[in-house]
Amino acid sequence: MKRVVVIGLLFSVCLLAGCGKTDKKENKETVKEVATQEVSDYTKLSEKELEVLGYDNDVEAMMELANRYDYGTEDSKQDFEEAKKWYEMAAEAGNADATCVLGYYALNGITQDVDVVQAATYFQKAMDAGNERAYVGMARTYLAGYGDETEHAMKAYEYTNMAYEKNIISGVYYMAYLLENGIGCEQDYTRAIALYEQVMEAEDLSIYDAYLKDAAATNRGMMHIHGEGMEQNYEEAMKCFEKAADDDYAMAEYYLGQMYENGFGCDQDYDKAFDWYQKAANQDYAPALNQMGYLYYNGYGVDTDIDQAIYYQKLAAMQGYAAAQINLGYLFENGIGVEQNYSTALAYYRMAAEQNNEGAKEAVVRVLKLMDEEQ
Repeated sequence: MKRVVVIGLLFSVCLLAGCGKTDKKENKETVKEVATQEVSDYTKLSEKELEVLGYDNDVEAMMELANRYDYGTEDSKQDFEEAKKWYEMAAEAGNADATCVLGYYALNGITQDVDVVQAATYFQKAMDAGNERAYVGMARTYLAGYGDETEHAMKAYEYTNMAYEKNIISGVYYMAYLLENGIGCEQDYTRAIALYEQVMEAEDLSIYDAYLKDAAATNRGMMHIHGEGMEQNYEEAMKCFEKAADDDYAMAEYYLGQMYENGFGCDQDYDKAFDWYQKAANQDYAPALNQMGYLYYNGYGVDTDIDQAIYYQKLAAMQGYAAAQINLGYLFENGIGVEQNYSTALAYYRMAAEQNNEGAKEAVVRVLKLMDEEQ
């Protein structure tokens, strides 16, 4: 859609000393000066230009701004709160894509607590408005625990299949995932591999789906590691992870760290493991943050540093990562690098226990007994 953009000149350039004395009339005349241009590509507009249009109820401008804040660009710092604001404005104006994205914000707990009921509401509204990507969103709400527990797998497959039959790329990816894991269907590694490869070869993906190629490559790598539908092959797994890591995909970077740390498909190399974990940790990927703490604790690839170990463990624990919560519980229970504190240890163990971690549940019982004996 072509749109005429009118940009007010808010500031005049002062060339002479004493320009601060310019009277209100002169300022008004300056503001009246406008630069007018015909625009057909919203991606070429500045944030300020987009804001002018967005507040003038231009939905395309709203979505362009929302996407820039959501994913971050060279000129726009990632800001989920600001992105959500513009998505909400676009959704209120009837944009189904925005409504679908808000469903994912609720599903993934972005700027809010995870709320699968709210997510399902958004996805249903988006589907009603014709957004086919929302089928996968609805499937994922069921995988996340929405609705009747006895229907989770069936509903996840049902909605994923709707997207798959329409050749929606996210539908193809999640159909591969369901087939790989036998969720709502018979496990079929051969079909899963074929579909993952289809996603890996896809071109011209939207900003919302670009990550799927790397996710598919990473899952394909894990199938090589586990020997699912093929013989176990660490070298092929490495290739898959490297392909995704080339795009700075955090999960693949983490798995490369795992490969080098354990010498799977390569010579064991703690320095390289540390480097790959660091790349993923820089993106706040919780498993990598936890593993950074592990390397610092043991002095693998770096000098032993208990303070750094605790720092990274806390970053992972704040994201609800159970392994890090258990590690911190252990450190506080035994006074390693910190003052021994059973109450703090208990708090961390309980966080992990609430995620049905059996080891954490046992630790809760153990620490409660220690606290009773201390009294």
